[in-house]
Amino acid sequence: MFAWLGLIHVDVAVTALAVWTLPSAMAVTALATLVAAAAIPRTVATPRWGARLARAVTRTATAYFPTRLEFEDEEAYLRAVRNEEACVIGLEPHGVLPLSVISFAEYFMHDEEGARRRGLTPAARRGARALASAAIFKVPLVKHLWTWLGLDPISKACMLRMLRAGKTAVIIPGGVAECMAMERGVETLYLRKRYGFVKIAIVTGAKLIPAYTFGQSRTYGYWRLGPPIVPKFVADWIGKTFSFAPIIFWGKFCTPIPYATALNTVVGKPIEVEKNPDPSKEEVQAKLDEFIDAMRSLYDSHKARFGYEDVRLVIC
Repeated sequence: MFAWLGLIHVDVAVTALAVWTLPSAMAVTALATLVAAAAIPRTVATPRWGARLARAVTRTATAYFPTRLEFEDEEAYLRAVRNEEACVIGLEPHGVLPLSVISFAEYFMHDEEGARRRGLTPAARRGARALASAAIFKVPLVKHLWTWLGLDPISKACMLRMLRAGKTAVIIPGGVAECMAMERGVETLYLRKRYGFVKIAIVTGAKLIPAYTFGQSRTYGYWRLGPPIVPKFVADWIGKTFSFAPIIFWGKFCTPIPYATALNTVVGKPIEVEKNPDPSKEEVQAKLDEFIDAMRSLYDSHKARFGYEDVRLVIC
């Protein structure tokens, strides 16, 4: 668990300590090691020890929270996978860190037992990847572990390549902007201006599938940069420019280890999308509205089962 979520903090601590103690030989060695690790391409074939580490992280994380994954119509999704029909799973909410992607371990991570239980073929598992902020894939060591876990840096080119190959992309549309919009006591989704993933789905004819994780927003406590320290637009600019939310967060015992709150992910029914290489703004808007309506319906249909009946959903 710490390997998954604590490596960023280790990198920051080692860098800060090394800079502080320069020009000592140990400090130079530490910085040189981090630079060398950052230079190693993440596309290098997964070593055996890397696969074992990823498998251990997956099993530990899914048991720790624990995680639960259910579909309103799993057969419809599996049928699309078998037919090599592209799918975009829009998973919400983002929260402080998008830990909910671990719920899909049986589909694209190292959980062979779960995959066998669901009757997934190796091809189906290889055809699904989660996409995360490209900024995280610039961090030494972290970028390699996250790649081994089944994640890739999100970009328009990456999504187009995956979907044109008939694969499944799991994304969190709200992204960093959603982190900047979060409010305590409510579930906040930043979707109304997220046209990009919908347009890509239309261009490729990929199905849009809403998914919601109950418990995701309760995994960490946080403090976010903003008024009265700096104006909100400054904090938003920092998040947009660096693809990182200016936020301090903590979990169990004030560590990077999240609170052990159950992560219950429900995947909605696929939304059919008619392929159009050059969709109009009106077409994209209509399909985005349909996705938002489906996400709200998914939340309302299942919130009582997971203790969210009195929690308001805000979509901005």
